[in-house]
Amino acid sequence: MEQDPSKDRHSHESGVSIGPRVVALLKRYDATGRPAAIPARFLSAAWRTRLRVVNTVWNHNMSNWGCLYLILRANFDGLKSEAVPEPPAPKPTDGNVEYMPGKRATGLHYEREKGIVRVHYLDVVTGEEGSVSAEMVIAADGVHSTVRRILKVPTREEYAGYIAWRGTVPERLLSQATVEYFTDRLNFTLLKGTYFIKTRKRLINWVWYYVVPTGSPEMTTIFTDINGKHHKNTVPQGLVNPTVWAKQVERYLPQMTSPLAEVVSLTPQPFVTKVGDIEATACSFYDGRLVLVGDAFAGFRSHLGKASEQAARHCLQMGRVWSGEITQEQRDREAVLYAKRLLLLNRMIGLTGLGFIWAVCKTGLGYIWLMVKYKLGG
Repeated sequence: MEQDPSKDRHSHESGVSIGPRVVALLKRYDATGRPAAIPARFLSAAWRTRLRVVNTVWNHNMSNWGCLYLILRANFDGLKSEAVPEPPAPKPTDGNVEYMPGKRATGLHYEREKGIVRVHYLDVVTGEEGSVSAEMVIAADGVHSTVRRILKVPTREEYAGYIAWRGTVPERLLSQATVEYFTDRLNFTLLKGTYFIKTRKRLINWVWYYVVPTGSPEMTTIFTDINGKHHKNTVPQGLVNPTVWAKQVERYLPQMTSPLAEVVSLTPQPFVTKVGDIEATACSFYDGRLVLVGDAFAGFRSHLGKASEQAARHCLQMGRVWSGEITQEQRDREAVLYAKRLLLLNRMIGLTGLGFIWAVCKTGLGYIWLMVKYKLGG
């Protein structure tokens, strides 16, 4: 079930890193034969207007959310798309699947004697109510998880103290020199109290981390769209107030390298989102018959681009549970440790880029203490 009523999910064109667990998952289950990522060889950093103060070999794979989603949908229910125009045919050993768009979960009921979880839902288009039952329910409904809210899972949510302006620019709109500057690498640009990340080609995808105090007038202004509506977490593409964006660019353009200034200036539809952490206190319920996975369990700050890696790990872990290799309890411990590690590592990366050295040191000590407790069996 998916609460978005569209046939396919609309992507913000957000970039994602394709880590080893995503590669392993696709190698095992992807039958499309379509490359999911673009390889990149380098990591570079610029300091204000200095083009490259760091340039090192760092082999990694970059993709975007929409491409990865459409590949997975082609394998799941044979969805045709521009990314996968010819989905793989079902195998004789495949089971039956149904993708149910426009269905929002409204309630849960566990019949322990039968080992069945019943999910009640509302059709967001027709208003009709219904329910489905299953022996296993996997809740992968994101950082603002409806299932997590229905279960009333105690959850720690923390605003990071900064936001992320984001956008993409087609390479064809840019000068050849700028395209070459960003090609085959992940680029960081450090300004004063703010920094950029640029990922690789086709669309040059950038993220601009910018400090904004919570509840401040600036926060209110940024998250009020062109129609006067205030958004709690994200102002989507096409709704960002152009006056607000123009002032943001004008203020920082003189501090940027010329390639970065070109990319930011030519971005047709930026969007903006708050950066933060979300961590649920538990990930499995109803005797292990309902599991929170991916961002529904833990949402990281976006610096390392590991959200897809966590989701892939959870998929592979559940496969190990079902094969009897590990227990559900062991799987949950693995998931909790990974989430806590990545929450701290992402904080350190973000705080370093913003120049908050004391906060970096405190977070680093927290990471060391976490690993010591783990080694001691705590």
